[in-house]
This record gives sequence, structure tokens and C-alpha cells, in this order.
Amino acid sequence: MKIITLVSRSLCLLTSLTWLGSSLAAENSTIEVTDCVVRFAEEVHVPSVESGRVAAVNVKLNEPIDSNAIIARLDDRSLKIRHRASTLRLDHARRTAMDDVELRYAETALAEAEAELDSNRSIQKDVSGAIPLSHLRRLRLAVERGELEVALAKKRRVEAQVEVEMREADVAMLDDQLRNLEITSPLAGTVLEISRSPGEWIEKGEAIATVARLDRLHVHALVRLDALPMGQCQGLPISVRWVDSHSGVERSLRGSVLSLDPQVLAGARYRLHAEVINRRDENDPSRWQLVPGTEVRMTVFVNQPVAENASAPIVYPSQRLR
Repeated sequence: MKIITLVSRSLCLLTSLTWLGSSLAAENSTIEVTDCVVRFAEEVHVPSVESGRVAAVNVKLNEPIDSNAIIARLDDRSLKIRHRASTLRLDHARRTAMDDVELRYAETALAEAEAELDSNRSIQKDVSGAIPLSHLRRLRLAVERGELEVALAKKRRVEAQVEVEMREADVAMLDDQLRNLEITSPLAGTVLEISRSPGEWIEKGEAIATVARLDRLHVHALVRLDALPMGQCQGLPISVRWVDSHSGVERSLRGSVLSLDPQVLAGARYRLHAEVINRRDENDPSRWQLVPGTEVRMTVFVNQPVAENASAPIVYPSQRLR
């Protein structure tokens, strides 16, 4: 009986603590989080799709790059020679497929054989025995041979068309390989690393550069369960604040909660992941306001509606959890 009573009291205490945490989150419109890490929203190690010698590198370290801009080119001399040869073979196959002389010759020979057979049959019909049966048999065989030659010519034309399609596939494959020799950036961002120089060899699949996106950043934070229950934070608007290392002025950016890890860590905390929209520095447009690794403080706006657009204005309430 004592054990049952103890368990019942423990359940009541746990329920009260949960209700208290929810009440705190409801009463306080913001939650302050200090244990935050800023990382790139996207960081891509751009691979080489083909193996070969690097002919040129078109970007510089730490410079901005547009999406689909060419990072580097591989040597294409041997591939262009193969492409030229395949193009010549394709042209020859097309001319062969378009040439109908053999078919027309076979059809003409067949028509001549049929005409001669019909003429001799007419004579044989008018005058019985005028044409030897052996001659008529040879004429019938000549017609059959003509029909086979027509069928053979048509078959060769079909095969010639198949050859054209095969040559077209060869040229298309070489075109694709030539395009792959131009390594492009999959996103707009900044070049963080260049791992190859002109003249060096690179294998297929090896990274030639690293490009990161800076217009949006991800903030990974550890949040206490008693401050913000896990079921209440998905999509909430947030802001981050930090002191600019160049000007010494406190800056802030806005964003929203993206997701949270489905597990509780030591100290009754969980990981929360948010995204903020970065901006260029007003005084130096070449520099971004927030860079990964900066120490920031994050504010989660609990009582505001779930953010549909991270750029929507945020109303800062007066009360904050101390």
C-alpha cells in the first residue's frame, strides 16, 4: 500500500512539474538560449564527375560564386578528338540511311521480272505450249528473287536507321562527358576551399572545391525542457543577437525553428535547430553580418504564431524569462 501511495505521489509531482513548465512557457513570451552554435546552412564539397587533368581553375578562395558558375575545367583535348570522330561516323550513318538507291534498284528489278512473267503467261494463255514450262518456272523464280531483294533492301535501311541512332547515342554520351569536364557550383555562396590547381590530376568523385551558402545560416542550440517543452517549438519565430567584432555594435537577425532532435540529453535538454536569414554589412557589402562560429544568444518567441515566412516582422514583447 505504501509503495502504491509513493508511486501515486511521484506521478502527481511529475504532472505538476510538466504543467509548471508549460505554464512558464505560456506566461513568458520569450525564451533566452545561450548555448548556441552557428553553422552553414549548406556546405557542399563539389566533386569532379570525370577523371582527368585540371586545365583551369576559374574561382579564388573566399570569393563569392553564383549558382551554376564554372569552378574549374578539365583537359578536353582527347575527348574532343573522339567527339569529332564520332560526329563523322554519325554523318556517314545518316547518309547511308537516307540512300535509297539499293531499294529503288531492287523494286525496279522486281517490277521488270513481274512484267516479263505476266507477258509470258499471257502468251501461254493465248497459245498453249508457246512458252516452255521451264522458262515460266525461271521467270517465277526471278520474281521471287526480286521480292527477296526488295525485302533485303528494306531490312538494310532499317539497320542503317538503327546505326544512326547508335551513333547519335555515342555523340550524346561524348557531349555529356564534355559538359562534365566543366565543374560548376550547385549553389550560390562563397568558395571555402580549392583542393586542386591547374596541371594536377583529379579522380572521378574527388572534391575540387568546397562551396558554402552564407545568405542563410543554421543555429543549433541546447534548450531546457522546463523552459520550452518539445511539442511547442516547431516553427516558432526566433532571433539571434551578437556583438559585431568589427564595429562593436550589437546586431540581430531573424528566423524560425526548423526542427528538433527526438531525444532528451543529459540535464533535461534537447537540441533545437533554427534557420536565420543573413544580411550583408551596410558599411562593407562584401562582408556578411553573421558568420559561422560566432557566439550568439537566441530568443525564441513562444506566444507568437508559427512563422510562415522568416522575413516577417517580429514583435518583441516586454517580458522575458530571466
